[in-house]
Amino acid sequence: MLPVVRALGSALYTTYLFNQYDIISTIGPVIVVGSVLAGLPDLKSLLHGLVWQELHLIAFEIQNQITGYEEDKLSKPTRPLVAGRLTAQTAQRIYLVLIVLSLWNSATHGLLACSFLHLVSMVAYNECGLSRFWATKSFIGSMGYVCYCWGMTVIFDQGRPLSQTSIIAVVLSGLIFTTTGHAQDFRDRDGDAAIGRKTLAIVLPQTFARWSLMVLMLAWSAGLVYLWGPPLVVSAIFFGLATYTTVNFVRDYSQEADRVSYWWYNIWLIVAHMLPFFKRLSESRIEVAM
Repeated sequence: MLPVVRALGSALYTTYLFNQYDIISTIGPVIVVGSVLAGLPDLKSLLHGLVWQELHLIAFEIQNQITGYEEDKLSKPTRPLVAGRLTAQTAQRIYLVLIVLSLWNSATHGLLACSFLHLVSMVAYNECGLSRFWATKSFIGSMGYVCYCWGMTVIFDQGRPLSQTSIIAVVLSGLIFTTTGHAQDFRDRDGDAAIGRKTLAIVLPQTFARWSLMVLMLAWSAGLVYLWGPPLVVSAIFFGLATYTTVNFVRDYSQEADRVSYWWYNIWLIVAHMLPFFKRLSESRIEVAM
């Protein structure tokens, strides 16, 4: 019995290590998106959504870590492959199994189109090497992000197709990631340079790259506040997060500071994904009034 418990504990810890850097950047924001657009899920829907996302996300992470092995040795040494918890051959087998399971799971939720789009973007990002070039890295990454938001929202909404508001919100999530997602690349400059990856954080002068991120985040903050109409206090918090995050990016160029700034970027992103709630709230009041 004890060896089984140890094996299970080791498998769960390995799963955590695959997700370690995704909890605040992907899992948290996507749960927020689903909850805001479809309403708070019951426990069954929440578990179904998490399983669906994990099948897709861990498959992505496995292949990402196989292709980015040299980078991880420098910047993320706790990841399972570089830490020696899995061989590349074993990881590749698990990857193929997860692809099959993710497609089967998506079929049960009516999300096959979403799953196929995720598969195409995942292969393009990892196996085809499009993550190595700044012009395609954030855009291809945003396709995966859109798929996570799409799938989670549908599952939380008991299989109903995306509403018009949900479609707008999910597309905007992709556009936000496309235009500001390079915030994650400042912290990984050494690792990216080691494998020849050309991110905006490397190819652009540091001053321009960081100040342009500030402009983009503040512009998105203004546009999203205008579109979704949150209360004044929420708008102030949202702008405050954008300002604090970007000031940190332009004030300290060290990669250690960039890791902290990226954490705050994800908090800003989570709040950005909460804003459609106020549009839904306004629409529900109109319906009640009618």
